[in-house]
Amino acid sequence: MVDTFYLHLEFMGKNGGWSINLPFLCSKCGVCCTLEDFLTAGEITAKTQEQPEVHAKIKALFEVLGEIWEASETEYDKYVQRNPCPFLVDKSCSIYEIRPEGCRLFPKTAFGMQTQECEPLNRFKKTRNALRKGRSAKETYHFTGASQEPIKLPNFTEKQYQTCINKLRQTGITDDELALFNHFNK
Repeated sequence: MVDTFYLHLEFMGKNGGWSINLPFLCSKCGVCCTLEDFLTAGEITAKTQEQPEVHAKIKALFEVLGEIWEASETEYDKYVQRNPCPFLVDKSCSIYEIRPEGCRLFPKTAFGMQTQECEPLNRFKKTRNALRKGRSAKETYHFTGASQEPIKLPNFTEKQYQTCINKLRQTGITDDELALFNHFNK
């Protein structure tokens, strides 16, 4: 099973409704892994005795951040905005299994959908807009994976599906994104 975020779009039409799933495929670029986002994502899911080195690193980080804050709130703001998450190593999350809930839910987070620098997220938003263009649609966001719900079943005709595929191709969807789209809808 693919562990990802997706959008279930439900359209109303003259001959009844239909629906389709639009998944988000993370490229693991690390753009979303900023210190500011880590600080607003919530707590890690491991207890101190389970991951003492991670908790020690967080404690040291908070001490440094406290010193920067005491010296200058402006410098603190610059620091947290310009620095990556301390657990980002080679564009990969070194605490992935215990990462905070906000990181798990990306891009459906306070910081996620506003992200401008993430190419896959920009394509996702562009494809969402292309599929909705000129149509009224109900949007619901979902997550898949071990602790999440099963994929919501789509309902469409072959013609509707091919129309979606054509719109996705026009927006620049990648082959991997198209393969995931097919997985979520077939």
